[in-house]
Amino acid sequence: MAMNCRHCNSDRIIFVKRMRNVDKYNCRKCNRNTFFPIPKNERNPPRTGSGYNRRRYAHIPVHIAPPNSFVCFNHQDKGNAYVRALQGVGYNKLENRDFQKGLEIVLTDSDIMGRKAALNKMRNLGAKTTFLIPHTARPNLVNDIEDGWEHTTAQFVVSRGHKEIMESYGFDKPIHPVGWTLCQIRKFKPRKEPRNVLFAPIHPRCSKVDQDVNAETFKRLEKLARSDDIILTVRYIKNLWDSGLKQVNHPNIRYVPGYMGQEDATQLQQLNEADVSVGHQTFAWKSVSYGIPTVMMAERSLPTHIQKRGGSVQYARNWNKYVDLLAYPLDILETDDTLGLLRRAVSSDEEIKDWRRRMIGYPFRAKRFIEIVKSYL
Repeated sequence: MAMNCRHCNSDRIIFVKRMRNVDKYNCRKCNRNTFFPIPKNERNPPRTGSGYNRRRYAHIPVHIAPPNSFVCFNHQDKGNAYVRALQGVGYNKLENRDFQKGLEIVLTDSDIMGRKAALNKMRNLGAKTTFLIPHTARPNLVNDIEDGWEHTTAQFVVSRGHKEIMESYGFDKPIHPVGWTLCQIRKFKPRKEPRNVLFAPIHPRCSKVDQDVNAETFKRLEKLARSDDIILTVRYIKNLWDSGLKQVNHPNIRYVPGYMGQEDATQLQQLNEADVSVGHQTFAWKSVSYGIPTVMMAERSLPTHIQKRGGSVQYARNWNKYVDLLAYPLDILETDDTLGLLRRAVSSDEEIKDWRRRMIGYPFRAKRFIEIVKSYL
């Protein structure tokens, strides 16, 4: 059976879960799901053993991994720099939709909840090391919500600032700063006025608290657009409704679709056309890295959180211990003078210099990354 997406024909699909009569796969190119029927003789195998979910993964083929092989759970291509570094010194990247026996290295952006089952199976098949790589631009804070996998080898992070934050909440694995991987690091470029404003709402699959932040931020920017102080571009993912927004028809407000893939040229184009960007987490952090004047939202008032399907919102347990280290200095929801804040953001980077040094830091050091990996092997 061909393992290609039935929507875009890409082979970049990964196994998600076994359902009653079909296997669900997700395409990393078009982000749509493909379902393959399960042969009748393979349906509902008995639950046996422990340590990982045998029912969920029993049907996935197991192969013998060639020497110097690794797999990467590459969320939205954010692990590309790590993959290229390993490939650059002769390691072979294997697709993680099939399980491999005797892997040298597993790179994963998460070691909580459902990911533990896959990591357990890889370990039971002889994987030697499992390294966490960043899931977002922010430090790893989900392990301050859910306990991580006990067998994780170490975590790679951007900077010492990220390491300090993770240590403050008690992350108990080795932490290695190796530099910023998500985009180029450029000098700040001031503007005369914040005329063109790019607003990137928190993306869908967010909870009600995220939608409320999006709505309140848009309310403040809409007011400036209606008074002709700014021209507002709303960069949305999938649809506005899921982000807690409604389309407003006004000549100073326009809407453009966005894409969540890491290496998307339209992201940089949209940022370069803006005098200032307003956003949250990864897109906003990339804006800072590119040298674009940037304002963020709900930096202190919205703790990092996750929401399981049908469940309540779970918040970071030790948020107050590190929020002062993490929070970006320019927050649109912490002032009533929105236009004044935007003007401060475009005129100078004095207020954000220290934050940028601690959180963005220096470019990715591939050689250092490889040295650390080999030290564990």
